[in-house]
Amino acid sequence: MFPPDFWFELARLEGIHYSPRNGPLRWGKYIMAFVYGAMDKDIGKQLREKNPTPHFKENHHQWLKKFGRQRVNDQVQQVIAVMKLCDDLDDFRKKFARVFKKSSIQMDFDWGQS
Repeated sequence: MFPPDFWFELARLEGIHYSPRNGPLRWGKYIMAFVYGAMDKDIGKQLREKNPTPHFKENHHQWLKKFGRQRVNDQVQQVIAVMKLCDDLDDFRKKFARVFKKSSIQMDFDWGQS
């Protein structure tokens, strides 16, 4: 559901080395904010209720029907396009908020790299 470009760009924006085998857990927050939450805040909420602890082979996108999967794919492609225009995560958050009109999204999470 999430192509390698998505993960590569996310790592680049964070200034870390991308490893396809091991992504930081905080990236799950990014997916909820930039993909599911940006599409519709209720989608993320419902997915968390149905699947409170997503992990390998039990990911959120596996709960979606064909139409939902297409919407997620479209959103991911748009997010990747915005990522490619940015120099770092701060720049991305600003451009993401402008493109998706989600200015409050910056306050929803602790964006630190813990």
